[in-house]
Amino acid sequence: MEFNQKEPIYAQIIDDIKFKFMNGTYKPGQEIPSRRELAKSLGVNPNTIQRAYREMEDMNLIVTARGQGSFMTSDTGMLDSLREEALNASVGQCVGMMRSFGKSDEEILDYVRRTLERSGMR
Repeated sequence: MEFNQKEPIYAQIIDDIKFKFMNGTYKPGQEIPSRRELAKSLGVNPNTIQRAYREMEDMNLIVTARGQGSFMTSDTGMLDSLREEALNASVGQCVGMMRSFGKSDEEILDYVRRTLERSGMR
């Protein structure tokens, strides 16, 4: 994982774990690396990982069982909500950019259709 200078490292770690949850790398209820393991593998201060895990616990994204480890939430509604939020943000950003280029809604839809056809997604 490469960190950027624009946002705190703990926030980037949270985003990475959220993404891995949304794309299926981490399954609901699956154990995630311990704080110590993750700090070592990412080469960051363990306190940074501790903060990220604490924030994720506050979000109900992970659950920590004393002496057993930390686990992704089993709440599939949370997973659906995270995916919906990410998709809305992504599409909103794309539509905003296209509108800033002066594209109409019909032109935007046409671009999306052509892109889907070119990529074989239709």
